[in-house]
Amino acid sequence: MIAYRPLTLRELQQHLASWHEAPLSYRHRLGVDSPPLADFIDDEHQVLLGRGEEVYQRACAALDAWYMFPPWAVVHPLEAPQVPGQVVAMVTYICGLWWVNPCRILQRCDTAHSHGFVYGTLPEHTECGEERFQVVRRPDGSVWYEIRAFSHPRHWMAWLGFPLAR
Repeated sequence: MIAYRPLTLRELQQHLASWHEAPLSYRHRLGVDSPPLADFIDDEHQVLLGRGEEVYQRACAALDAWYMFPPWAVVHPLEAPQVPGQVVAMVTYICGLWWVNPCRILQRCDTAHSHGFVYGTLPEHTECGEERFQVVRRPDGSVWYEIRAFSHPRHWMAWLGFPLAR
């Protein structure tokens, strides 16, 4: 959803409520580890964060606080839990427009050595697909931040900025 002015908190809450029952904007395919759909871009990035339990715990806390997004992107509702069914919207101000991109948390990806979640885009999102955000502690003690996604832009302006967004 694109707006010419910032939405009020009330307007944003109304949109979030209206998106609660919205279908996903794509055909769900059992998660980001399934083979990619023909018209989607499969994408994966990993960053070494450090080693040890303290790094792992700090990275998990940062993920839970939505710090994976740049400072000019705000997730609403603020401090939303990343639990299946939760609808959130990432709001950004780019090129004089307010971009409100709703998603639904689809699943948690928590094990003894990983912490994360998957969300899927809803019809008003400028892109289409799923993304997994995950912190992983490997057997050698290294801690990694991993993003795995399949997606494609839905709006022509998102196509222009797609290389930067990835």
